[in-house]
Amino acid sequence: MFDSIGAFTKQFTPIEGGYLYYPSKKAGGKLVTADEYEQLTDSWRKVAGRRGIWTAVGIVVLAIFVWTAISELLSLPDWSDRIIIAASVIGISAWLLWASFAPRRLVRDRSAIVPPRPTSEARRQARALLNWRFIIFALLFTGVAFLGSFNSLDRDLRTWAWLIGSGAFFGLYIWIAIQKFRDR
Repeated sequence: MFDSIGAFTKQFTPIEGGYLYYPSKKAGGKLVTADEYEQLTDSWRKVAGRRGIWTAVGIVVLAIFVWTAISELLSLPDWSDRIIIAASVIGISAWLLWASFAPRRLVRDRSAIVPPRPTSEARRQARALLNWRFIIFALLFTGVAFLGSFNSLDRDLRTWAWLIGSGAFFGLYIWIAIQKFRDR
């Protein structure tokens, strides 16, 4: 549904002598050689490709089995089971963030060879990284969550959190869909 490899490679614009990479909206374009581009893409495939996803799933499943055994052996309280969930989310997020910032680390000390893009162009390219299937899925998921929490009769903290969070994301993806439709 979400092509992480395609989104990663779309950050690079082919030019003579390599690729152009903009580390941020306000930074100028920096040169990445063809060999560096291939290394970055291969590293990203190892993290976010099928092999990387299955590696992450395997590590999480193994961690859950080990944690369950330790938890049962030591008779830990029920709330301690949330530790493995938090550790898994933090670990996977850190792994993905480290890999996704590899191009920035590579070009950090290089000088820009072209001036920064206009903000509107940078936003348009960021929206181009999201395909329509992903946007429609996000709209459906957040819309159902929003309507479900909106229609709930129980108004506790969890319901309010879902209502506010899903409503914010639903509104955000509506805005992204409108802007992406206007980009055509």
